[in-house]
Amino acid sequence: MRLGAASNFSQGWNEAMFSAALALPLTNWRDSIRWADVEKTKGQYTFETPMTRFPERLAAGGARLTVTLNWGNPLYDGGQTPHSPEALAAFSRFVSELVRRYPAIDTIEVGNEINGANFVNGPVKNADLAGRRAYHLAMVGSAAEGVRSAHARVRVIGGSVHSLPGGFLWSLLDAPGAAYLQGLALHPYTTPIDQLPAQIGVLRRQSALRKQPLHITEFGSQNPQTAPDELVRAYATLASLGAAEMDWYPLGEREDGFVPLLRRDGTPTTAGRAFQFVTEQLVSTPARNLSPDPFTFIHAFGPNLWVVWGAPRAIRLDPVAVTALDATGTRINNADLRLDETRVLILRGRKPLVLGENVSLDCSPLVADSFLGFTFPDDPVRPSRAPPDFTAYAQTATGRVPLATMPGQQNDGVPWTPYLGRKDAALPRLAADLALPGPGAELLLEYRSAHTRTLHIVGEFTAANPGAAGTAISFSGNDGQVSLIQQAPHSLFDRQVQAQADRNLTFSIGWNGTARDSATRYRISVFDPAACPSGRPSTGQKLPIMR
Repeated sequence: MRLGAASNFSQGWNEAMFSAALALPLTNWRDSIRWADVEKTKGQYTFETPMTRFPERLAAGGARLTVTLNWGNPLYDGGQTPHSPEALAAFSRFVSELVRRYPAIDTIEVGNEINGANFVNGPVKNADLAGRRAYHLAMVGSAAEGVRSAHARVRVIGGSVHSLPGGFLWSLLDAPGAAYLQGLALHPYTTPIDQLPAQIGVLRRQSALRKQPLHITEFGSQNPQTAPDELVRAYATLASLGAAEMDWYPLGEREDGFVPLLRRDGTPTTAGRAFQFVTEQLVSTPARNLSPDPFTFIHAFGPNLWVVWGAPRAIRLDPVAVTALDATGTRINNADLRLDETRVLILRGRKPLVLGENVSLDCSPLVADSFLGFTFPDDPVRPSRAPPDFTAYAQTATGRVPLATMPGQQNDGVPWTPYLGRKDAALPRLAADLALPGPGAELLLEYRSAHTRTLHIVGEFTAANPGAAGTAISFSGNDGQVSLIQQAPHSLFDRQVQAQADRNLTFSIGWNGTARDSATRYRISVFDPAACPSGRPSTGQKLPIMR
């Protein structure tokens, strides 16, 4: 999978930073060239400044460029997002000029987060979702015609959405003009890394989207401590999912809270060092997902290199055959290693890595987790052969209603990512980490034990909004009497429960008058202490050696 970074040289020139980016090395750039800076008189194009000429310096070093074209030109449509026939024809000519002039350009990304309000204006911004999709596809078609007239081998991608809004994209790909799209640009900032497979899986349920290459043209972190790990985890996850591209945002400091790859003096941050490691060690090898269970993540890059993280438990390595590295590629001590959900271990073997031979995992008592095990059922009435750890319902005055998979931004006023909800109502809604009940419709999360046993259950519930009152959380064991935990901004359930075979253990999240007071961050984990007697290690399923 292609790894790049979102640079900013079209908006401000810094020679030292440009040289530092080349030295990183950054070989896949995502930047822009402002149409208004190039065409100041109709039909005349001038490339006079470093901000419009930087692509010519990329070709000499073999670097490739994705050019984002989003803003209009004051000469056409008053500078608004192009929408008239005249503006679209002029935009097409501008694209032709760009790809003829700069051979480093191999991708044109049309638009930027077109499903939001920040990067569109004029009639396009004021249009409803269907109208906005039509305007966008007209712009994509104009760019594609510009590439065709230049006889250039340049991919035109669009969609260009914030988050992962399946409903918006499904309709986009069903609309006239979608045939011009050669890929979709996505910015999945609102999706936790470990939820990317499930949410992208929902998007891929539509046949037209299943065929589209996915370009993650912005992905970033606002946590300097975990940013290196997030970069590696995201790269490994998306590469295993078959994505075409991931571009880290940003290359240099933007003063917006996102962790850059380079400091102002041009030296790499820890995220930049992780970027260097991925560039040197991972990008040349296809990724393969070898994860043995929903709580443990193993992504292999060839037979001798694994990227590993997951729910806490000890991991043991053959000290002669396997070396452990952190996200930046720095060697760490093999002794007393433990998996962590936010920290990666990079395992490098002197021979092929095999779970159960030179890599072993200690036993874990974790048997269910509402976050790591979150899935989207195809049919909530008839669960699939591999049902989720927890089954979700809405409890209404007339009984239980199964929650269906909703694709995200299928209409106004709903999340821009897939979620569980009702087709006939905006509420309740459930995501892997957020529950929002509705008036007269509390949310139920049920776990069914396969056999009689003592379980340790930990559930944490926190008001999602600052200052919110929180909502009532209750628990019932074995389909029995409901007991109130508490109604407060933060609730913790931590106790041993005697579970009966084929009976439900149920958490209820209630409504507290407003969506703001009722929105709840939650996580429920179920442990079976008897699963690991005396700390017995479990080598796990033996995985095939990659050749």
